[in-house]
Amino acid sequence: MHFIQTVIRRGPWEVEPVLKEIGVTSGGLRRVRDVACAARANATDFHAANAPGTFAYQDGVWCLRDEFVGDVWKMERPGGVEAIVSLQSGVRIAFANVDRCCDVNHDPLPISEKGSGAESLCEGNLFESLPSFTKEQTSLGIPLFYCMIDPDGRLELSRPTIVGRTFGPCVERNFISNGPGDDDGSKMSVDPRDDSAVEITPTITRRAI
Repeated sequence: MHFIQTVIRRGPWEVEPVLKEIGVTSGGLRRVRDVACAARANATDFHAANAPGTFAYQDGVWCLRDEFVGDVWKMERPGGVEAIVSLQSGVRIAFANVDRCCDVNHDPLPISEKGSGAESLCEGNLFESLPSFTKEQTSLGIPLFYCMIDPDGRLELSRPTIVGRTFGPCVERNFISNGPGDDDGSKMSVDPRDDSAVEITPTITRRAI
Protein backbone atom coordinates (compact mmCIF):
# COMPACT_ATOMS: atom_id res chain seq x y z
CA MET A 1 0.00 0.00 0.00
CA HIS A 2 1.44 3.38 -0.95
CA PHE A 3 0.36 6.97 -1.37
CA ILE A 4 -0.04 8.81 -4.65
CA GLN A 5 -1.22 12.31 -5.46
CA THR A 6 -4.54 12.53 -7.24
CA VAL A 7 -3.98 13.00 -10.99
CA ILE A 8 -6.32 15.31 -12.91
CA ARG A 9 -6.19 15.37 -16.72
CA ARG A 10 -8.19 18.04 -18.54
CA GLY A 11 -6.94 18.50 -22.09
CA PRO A 12 -7.39 15.97 -24.90
CA TRP A 13 -3.60 15.84 -25.33
CA GLU A 14 -3.48 14.40 -21.78
CA VAL A 15 -6.67 12.34 -21.81
CA GLU A 16 -6.56 10.67 -25.23
CA PRO A 17 -3.32 8.72 -24.60
CA VAL A 18 -4.78 7.40 -21.34
CA LEU A 19 -8.00 6.31 -23.05
CA LYS A 20 -5.96 4.58 -25.75
CA GLU A 21 -3.93 2.74 -23.12
CA ILE A 22 -7.12 1.66 -21.34
CA GLY A 23 -8.62 0.53 -24.64
CA VAL A 24 -11.62 2.86 -25.04
CA THR A 25 -12.32 5.96 -27.14
CA SER A 26 -13.66 9.39 -26.25
CA GLY A 27 -16.17 9.03 -29.10
CA GLY A 28 -17.43 5.74 -27.66
CA LEU A 29 -17.81 7.25 -24.19
CA ARG A 30 -19.62 10.27 -25.64
CA ARG A 31 -22.02 7.85 -27.32
CA VAL A 32 -22.70 6.34 -23.87
CA ARG A 33 -23.38 9.88 -22.63
CA ASP A 34 -25.76 10.63 -25.49
CA VAL A 35 -27.78 7.46 -25.00
CA ALA A 36 -27.99 7.91 -21.22
CA CYS A 37 -29.06 11.55 -21.51
CA ALA A 38 -31.67 10.68 -24.14
CA ALA A 39 -33.07 8.03 -21.79
CA ARG A 40 -33.15 10.53 -18.93
CA ALA A 41 -35.17 12.89 -21.10
CA ASN A 42 -37.85 10.22 -21.58
CA ALA A 43 -38.96 10.58 -17.96
CA THR A 44 -42.20 12.54 -17.47
CA ASP A 45 -43.94 14.02 -14.44
CA PHE A 46 -46.09 10.88 -14.30
CA HIS A 47 -43.05 8.65 -13.81
CA ALA A 48 -41.60 7.86 -10.39
CA ALA A 49 -39.29 10.51 -8.93
CA ASN A 50 -36.22 8.36 -9.55
CA ALA A 51 -37.15 7.62 -13.17
CA PRO A 52 -34.65 10.02 -14.84
CA GLY A 53 -31.70 8.46 -13.05
CA THR A 54 -33.04 4.93 -13.47
CA PHE A 55 -33.61 5.34 -17.21
CA ALA A 56 -30.17 6.92 -17.66
CA TYR A 57 -28.47 4.17 -15.67
CA GLN A 58 -30.17 1.28 -17.47
CA ASP A 59 -29.47 2.61 -20.96
CA GLY A 60 -26.04 3.88 -19.94
CA VAL A 61 -24.98 0.42 -18.77
CA TRP A 62 -26.44 -1.11 -21.94
CA CYS A 63 -24.61 1.34 -24.20
CA LEU A 64 -21.30 0.95 -22.37
CA ARG A 65 -21.46 -2.77 -23.11
CA ASP A 66 -22.86 -2.38 -26.60
CA GLU A 67 -20.08 0.02 -27.51
CA PHE A 68 -17.09 -1.88 -26.15
CA VAL A 69 -17.83 -5.55 -25.43
CA GLY A 70 -16.17 -7.81 -28.00
CA ASP A 71 -12.86 -9.59 -28.35
CA VAL A 72 -11.13 -7.48 -25.69
CA TRP A 73 -13.82 -6.15 -23.36
CA LYS A 74 -16.12 -8.59 -21.56
CA MET A 75 -19.30 -8.08 -19.54
CA GLU A 76 -19.20 -8.89 -15.83
CA ARG A 77 -21.01 -8.31 -12.52
CA PRO A 78 -18.42 -8.63 -9.74
CA GLY A 79 -20.05 -8.10 -6.35
CA GLY A 80 -23.24 -7.02 -8.12
CA VAL A 81 -21.49 -4.15 -9.91
CA GLU A 82 -22.60 -3.95 -13.56
CA ALA A 83 -19.35 -3.45 -15.48
CA ILE A 84 -17.09 -4.34 -18.36
CA VAL A 85 -13.53 -5.61 -17.96
CA SER A 86 -10.45 -5.88 -20.14
CA LEU A 87 -7.81 -8.37 -19.04
CA GLN A 88 -5.62 -6.97 -21.80
CA SER A 89 -5.37 -3.51 -20.25
CA GLY A 90 -6.20 -4.68 -16.73
CA VAL A 91 -9.07 -2.23 -16.29
CA ARG A 92 -12.70 -2.47 -15.21
CA ILE A 93 -15.32 0.20 -16.10
CA ALA A 94 -18.79 0.79 -14.62
CA PHE A 95 -21.42 3.48 -15.23
CA ALA A 96 -22.51 6.16 -12.75
CA ASN A 97 -24.95 9.04 -12.73
CA VAL A 98 -23.48 11.90 -10.71
CA ASP A 99 -24.63 15.36 -9.65
CA ARG A 100 -21.90 17.33 -11.41
CA CYS A 101 -18.81 16.47 -13.50
CA CYS A 102 -15.57 18.10 -14.61
CA ASP A 103 -15.56 20.79 -11.95
CA VAL A 104 -12.30 20.89 -10.03
CA ASN A 105 -14.07 22.80 -7.26
CA HIS A 106 -16.73 20.15 -6.74
CA ASP A 107 -16.55 16.50 -5.78
CA PRO A 108 -18.98 14.50 -7.94
CA LEU A 109 -21.53 12.60 -5.91
CA PRO A 110 -23.35 9.54 -7.24
CA ILE A 111 -27.12 9.82 -7.55
CA SER A 112 -27.52 6.51 -5.71
CA GLU A 113 -25.51 5.01 -2.86
CA LYS A 114 -22.70 2.60 -3.64
CA GLY A 115 -22.77 -0.82 -1.99
CA SER A 116 -20.10 -3.05 -0.53
CA GLY A 117 -19.41 -4.60 -3.93
CA ALA A 118 -18.38 -1.26 -5.42
CA GLU A 119 -16.43 -0.37 -2.30
CA SER A 120 -14.40 -3.56 -2.43
CA LEU A 121 -13.61 -3.02 -6.11
CA CYS A 122 -12.42 0.56 -5.75
CA GLU A 123 -8.73 0.85 -5.08
CA GLY A 124 -8.45 3.97 -3.03
CA ASN A 125 -8.89 5.19 0.51
CA LEU A 126 -8.51 8.61 2.02
CA PHE A 127 -5.28 9.95 3.39
CA GLU A 128 -5.71 12.55 6.10
CA SER A 129 -3.32 15.18 4.85
CA LEU A 130 -3.06 18.23 2.63
CA PRO A 131 -2.81 18.54 -0.29
CA SER A 132 -5.36 15.91 -1.24
CA PHE A 133 -3.92 12.46 -1.61
CA THR A 134 -5.43 9.04 -2.05
CA LYS A 135 -4.19 5.70 -0.89
CA GLU A 136 -3.85 3.13 -3.65
CA GLN A 137 -4.28 -0.49 -2.63
CA THR A 138 -2.68 -2.46 -5.42
CA SER A 139 -3.51 -5.75 -3.73
CA LEU A 140 -7.20 -5.26 -4.53
CA GLY A 141 -6.62 -6.21 -8.15
CA ILE A 142 -8.08 -4.69 -11.31
CA PRO A 143 -8.73 -0.94 -10.92
CA LEU A 144 -12.35 0.22 -11.28
CA PHE A 145 -13.05 3.33 -13.36
CA TYR A 146 -16.48 4.95 -13.61
CA CYS A 147 -17.90 6.49 -16.74
CA MET A 148 -19.52 9.38 -14.86
CA ILE A 149 -22.27 11.48 -16.42
CA ASP A 150 -24.22 14.40 -14.98
CA PRO A 151 -27.67 15.75 -15.96
CA ASP A 152 -26.13 18.51 -18.12
CA GLY A 153 -24.17 16.07 -20.27
CA ARG A 154 -20.73 16.46 -18.78
CA LEU A 155 -18.55 13.35 -18.87
CA GLU A 156 -15.49 12.02 -17.11
CA LEU A 157 -13.74 8.66 -16.81
CA SER A 158 -12.38 8.54 -13.29
CA ARG A 159 -11.15 6.14 -10.64
CA PRO A 160 -12.79 7.10 -7.32
CA THR A 161 -12.66 5.78 -3.83
CA ILE A 162 -15.84 4.85 -1.97
CA VAL A 163 -16.33 6.60 1.38
CA GLY A 164 -19.53 6.12 3.38
CA ARG A 165 -21.38 4.57 0.41
CA THR A 166 -20.58 7.55 -1.84
CA PHE A 167 -17.65 8.71 -3.96
CA GLY A 168 -14.65 10.01 -2.09
CA PRO A 169 -11.36 11.22 -3.60
CA CYS A 170 -10.15 9.89 -6.92
CA VAL A 171 -6.88 8.22 -7.73
CA GLU A 172 -7.22 9.82 -11.15
CA ARG A 173 -9.72 11.88 -13.14
CA ASN A 174 -9.90 12.16 -16.92
CA PHE A 175 -12.15 14.98 -18.15
CA ILE A 176 -13.69 14.12 -21.52
CA SER A 177 -16.36 16.78 -22.11
CA ASN A 178 -17.99 19.77 -20.47
CA GLY A 179 -21.23 18.93 -22.25
CA PRO A 180 -22.58 18.87 -25.80
CA GLY A 181 -21.57 22.50 -26.36
CA ASP A 182 -17.97 21.45 -25.74
CA ASP A 183 -17.97 18.80 -28.47
CA ASP A 184 -16.56 20.76 -31.41
CA GLY A 185 -19.89 22.52 -31.91
CA SER A 186 -21.81 19.27 -32.29
CA LYS A 187 -25.15 18.68 -30.62
CA MET A 188 -26.02 15.95 -28.20
CA SER A 189 -27.90 13.40 -30.25
CA VAL A 190 -30.16 10.46 -29.51
CA ASP A 191 -28.49 8.69 -32.39
CA PRO A 192 -26.64 5.88 -30.56
CA ARG A 193 -23.65 6.26 -32.89
CA ASP A 194 -23.32 10.03 -32.46
CA ASP A 195 -20.06 11.47 -31.10
CA SER A 196 -20.93 13.84 -28.23
CA ALA A 197 -19.47 14.34 -24.73
CA VAL A 198 -19.84 14.50 -20.89
CA GLU A 199 -17.80 15.20 -17.70
CA ILE A 200 -17.25 14.20 -14.06
CA THR A 201 -15.52 15.31 -10.89
CA PRO A 202 -14.54 13.31 -7.78
CA THR A 203 -12.57 14.89 -4.88
CA ILE A 204 -11.09 14.21 -1.47
CA THR A 205 -12.46 14.48 2.03
CA ARG A 206 -10.98 13.70 5.38
CA ARG A 207 -11.37 10.33 6.99
CA ALA A 208 -13.31 10.50 10.25
CA ILE A 209 -11.30 9.13 13.17
